[in-house]
Amino acid sequence: MKRNSITNKDCLKYLKTIPDNSIDLVLTDPPYNIGFDGGKGWDKWKTEQEYLDWCMEWSSECIRVLKDNRMFVVWGTLKTDTFLRYKLDLNKIDGIFSQNEIIWSYNWGGRGKDNFARKHEYAWCYSKGKEFLFNKDDVRIERKVTKNIRTGIGHTMGTIPTCVWCEQPFENLQIPTCVMQKNNHTTSQEFCGWHPTTKNIEILERIIRAYSNENDLVLDIFMGSGSTAIACKLSNRDYIGSELDQDYIKKARARIKSYDRINTLSAIL
Repeated sequence: MKRNSITNKDCLKYLKTIPDNSIDLVLTDPPYNIGFDGGKGWDKWKTEQEYLDWCMEWSSECIRVLKDNRMFVVWGTLKTDTFLRYKLDLNKIDGIFSQNEIIWSYNWGGRGKDNFARKHEYAWCYSKGKEFLFNKDDVRIERKVTKNIRTGIGHTMGTIPTCVWCEQPFENLQIPTCVMQKNNHTTSQEFCGWHPTTKNIEILERIIRAYSNENDLVLDIFMGSGSTAIACKLSNRDYIGSELDQDYIKKARARIKSYDRINTLSAIL
């Protein structure tokens, strides 16, 4: 496995090349089977069962390559019941344990006028083994209540976030403009324009910091726009992954290189 690389290969074929128990964190955002693919056709299966069977194939392989006591995190949506059915299938895999889901809430993009707008996505979090790595001190946030209400003593540390994450400004992230292009988008305020389902880099970085250590190896088998790779670089982790679409992988590699160039220049200056 060549660290810090993205391979242009089908995810199942790519996973076959990875040894057992060699990955420190699996973090990936698969197709949702809802047809939201910019017209490319990679987000729709003939039947829901065909899609679920495929999901179980790559999920089982991800668990195989994951180290013990580490986390498998996979994004999805509840726009349909399919993602819930996928979770029920995951529960049948021996040796993994369901942990808290992450709910990412955002508030931009188009919306209907006849009901509450659906502006959130889920990430199912499964540990390989009952115990799992969690770097709580690396993800603490500022407390709204600064003193213990019973003792009156001030808190000296931040608090661990809940599993519901609302969109926050990007002022704490040193991401170059070429990587973080702020425009309206249905699922991410920072996106690259050419990929329809870009995830927020800050959200990915928090997951990576919580569930892995520096210099660990993070796997994303649906690299898409390369956001997981950039989040790994911001967190001092290594990444590997696959992406089937040749256009996406070419642009993702260029996006990552653009970050590398500006990050190097900033360090020199």
